[in-house]
Amino acid sequence: MKSVYEDLIVTGVDARDAEDVIRQVGQHLLKNGFVKDTYIDAVALREKEYPTGLQLKDLAVAMPHTAGVHVITPAVCIAKLAHPVTFRHMGDPDTLVEAELIFMMAIQDPNAQLETLQKVMGVFTNEAAVAQFKAAADKAALYKVAQTYIG
Repeated sequence: MKSVYEDLIVTGVDARDAEDVIRQVGQHLLKNGFVKDTYIDAVALREKEYPTGLQLKDLAVAMPHTAGVHVITPAVCIAKLAHPVTFRHMGDPDTLVEAELIFMMAIQDPNAQLETLQKVMGVFTNEAAVAQFKAAADKAALYKVAQTYIG
């Protein structure tokens, strides 16, 4: 099942804070018809209650998402930020991480999209994958790495 689309690979996102990241990146899912107009607000609200920041060995990421009722077509929007933005850690909300890469997920049915979720989580435990995502300097390189590891 395809979950990575070229139109959903974004680089150079210049955001003030986590909510700004969510709003900017969510626009790509919205304008390409993957999510409903309720999606962005729902993601922003969920992030406040259930943070999604994750500190990896050499990179901090965030995986903002929300309930499937806001999704039209499942996809993952991958955004490389112009500069790190503070997110709260998913396992410890009092810990802050400086996210550089965002994997914004539009998931309709978590059971049906389990494979995609596993692939995204697999990236985070694969040092070579993390290094390739971090090194991807432009949209084309980021898309190629995303296709390789997520599909």
